[in-house]
Amino acid sequence: MELTTFRGALDALDTGGKHAQRLGALWAVRAQNEHASIAAFDRFALGLLATGAPPGLLQGAHAAAQDEIRHAELCFALASAYAGRPLGPGPLDLRDAPAPDLELRALCLSTVVEGCVGETLSALEAERCAEHAGQAAVKLALDAIALDEARHAELAWATVKWGLTLEPHLAPALAEAFSHAFAAAGGPPRYACDDAAFARHGFLSPAEAHALREDAIRRVLRPAAEALLSV
Repeated sequence: MELTTFRGALDALDTGGKHAQRLGALWAVRAQNEHASIAAFDRFALGLLATGAPPGLLQGAHAAAQDEIRHAELCFALASAYAGRPLGPGPLDLRDAPAPDLELRALCLSTVVEGCVGETLSALEAERCAEHAGQAAVKLALDAIALDEARHAELAWATVKWGLTLEPHLAPALAEAFSHAFAAAGGPPRYACDDAAFARHGFLSPAEAHALREDAIRRVLRPAAEALLSV
């Protein structure tokens, strides 16, 4: 996506009238989560280094961190436009952040939850939000995020596959991790709003977000996990 195209669309953004401040707050939450994901991928890269991962996985992890910087910029730009004032990241409190996974078992287990399941669902949700978006700037941002998150999911699946080639005995523990991640995915969605008017601004209804997740688990994630663990 060309940033000049996005900036032009941002200038023409309909900020939702009476909903503008709430939309600004919702986009700010999205932006803050994208900003925090930069640290998550840096942590992931350290885990890859500690476990002797091949260069391709390391390159993917660092590229993903760069993607998250861009995602945060896009989301903060939208949050600022809706709020009518500049919004951006502040200091990120890392005092309680989890330490990098320095052993292959721990790295693979966390990657199942955060990457294979989390990133796959994030990509599909962003794609669906983009389909409903009635604002060019929102659609451009969400299309870019969906594409990147799909690539991050591919990186996660490749990482777990690599781990299994080294330690095939991890399969039962990974199967349990997938099961727990599927159950947790049924919780409240992060980016949903009951007001149908918010769909054109990038937010699904809770019912649609839940249905999308259930369908993704049934049709995409469970078959992919079964195929991965049967190798």
